[in-house]
Amino acid sequence: MDRFSNLPKDLISEILSRTSPRDVCRSSVISRRFNSVANSDDMWGKFLPPDISKMVYQGVFTTTKELYFCLANSFVLLDNRALSLALNKASGERSFMLGTRELAIECRSYPVNWTCLSWLHSRFSEVADLERVPWFDITGKIEARLLSPQTTYVVYFVFRLRSRLCTLGLIPPKAKASIRFFDGERRDGGGDGDRHGHGNEITNIVSLGVQPSHSDGQFARYREDDEWMEIELGEFFNGQGDTSEIEMRLTAVEGGHWSYDIFVEGIELRPKVIKILNKSVRLFR
Repeated sequence: MDRFSNLPKDLISEILSRTSPRDVCRSSVISRRFNSVANSDDMWGKFLPPDISKMVYQGVFTTTKELYFCLANSFVLLDNRALSLALNKASGERSFMLGTRELAIECRSYPVNWTCLSWLHSRFSEVADLERVPWFDITGKIEARLLSPQTTYVVYFVFRLRSRLCTLGLIPPKAKASIRFFDGERRDGGGDGDRHGHGNEITNIVSLGVQPSHSDGQFARYREDDEWMEIELGEFFNGQGDTSEIEMRLTAVEGGHWSYDIFVEGIELRPKVIKILNKSVRLFR
C-alpha cells in the first residue's frame, strides 16, 4: 500500500486546492483516494467563483467538473444572461464580460438615446447600437470577489464600427477610459457617490479605431473572431477582493468634433498575459 492511500480525504482536498486544475487532473493517478477527491464536486468547486452554482442555469451540468471544463473551453452566460464567465483551463483564472444589459449607457442623440438590437455573432442576445452620437458615457461594475485573487487584470472595451471604412485614412474618435475601486463601505446616505474609494484611479485616452499610419496612441485591434474589435482601457491588480467593487468607465472626449457610430458588445476583464521568448505566461504578484 502506498503512503498516499492513508491520507484523510480532507487533507488531500486541502493540498490539491492549493495547486492548479492541471495538477489536480495529474494527481488523480496517484491513488484511488486521490482520484476520488480529484473528481469530486467539492474539489472543482474550489476553482470556481463564489456562488457560481447559483448563477448558472440549473440542470445544464451534471457535475461541477463538467461545468469547469465547459467554462475552460468556451464560456457560460450567467443567470441574468448579461454576464459571461470563462476560465483558463490550466490555471483556473477567471475572465468576465459584462454585456449591454449589465452596463449603464448614456448618450446625447436624437430622437433616441441608444437602442438594443439582436446580433448573430455575439455571445449575448442583444448589443447596443450607438448611431452617430456626439457624446456617450458607458459604465460597468463588478464585485472583486468574483475575480481571481492575487491576479493582474486587463480591461477591454469590445465594440464594432458601423463601417470598417471608418478606420481608413481618418483619425478615429477618442474617449477617456477610467478604472476605480470602491471598498464596499458607505457613508450615511448610502448612495454610490458616498462610497469610499481606495487606490488610485487609472485613466487613459484611447482611440476607437484601427491605428492610422500618421497617428500614435492607444488604438483598437480586431479580436480572433474578426467580428468585433477591442481596445484596452487599463489594468489593475486584484488582491483578495473580498468587499471591493471595480468600476470601469469609457466617456467620449468633451469638445471633440467626432461622431461616434458604433455597436457595443460589452466590457471584458481578462487576466494579463505577458510574452517571454514567444511564450505566453500568466502574470501573478
